[in-house]
Amino acid sequence: MKTIRLLALPTLAYFLLACSGHPGAGNWLSTGEYHPGYLKEFSKLEVTYEGRTNIFGQSNALQDSADSTNEAIRRCFWHGMDAQTILMTCIQAANIEIEENYQLRVNPDNDIAELIKDEVVVGRFVREKN
Repeated sequence: MKTIRLLALPTLAYFLLACSGHPGAGNWLSTGEYHPGYLKEFSKLEVTYEGRTNIFGQSNALQDSADSTNEAIRRCFWHGMDAQTILMTCIQAANIEIEENYQLRVNPDNDIAELIKDEVVVGRFVREKN
């Protein structure tokens, strides 16, 4: 029994150290690039290490003081697909019966992420600097 306890601590430490965060986790801001296929309604993504994502919309300059501009317009759960891509299942804040699926693919060379829906890039985001 002592042997199992002695082996359990290093094994647990190994698994905790091996579980690093996905490169998609973090805050992402729209690059502001114009492209006809991009969803212009998305301005920011907050991808947490806990597997949740909040997608924020473009704030209206006249409503900046209103609390509603700080609300996410999509709420998502995500999981890693590979080392650079996460899959997100989202619901709209305005209509929780509508479910949407997105991918966020991170380019580690330039810290740019592409938001993909139905195999089409619908937006580009840059990691927010802290």
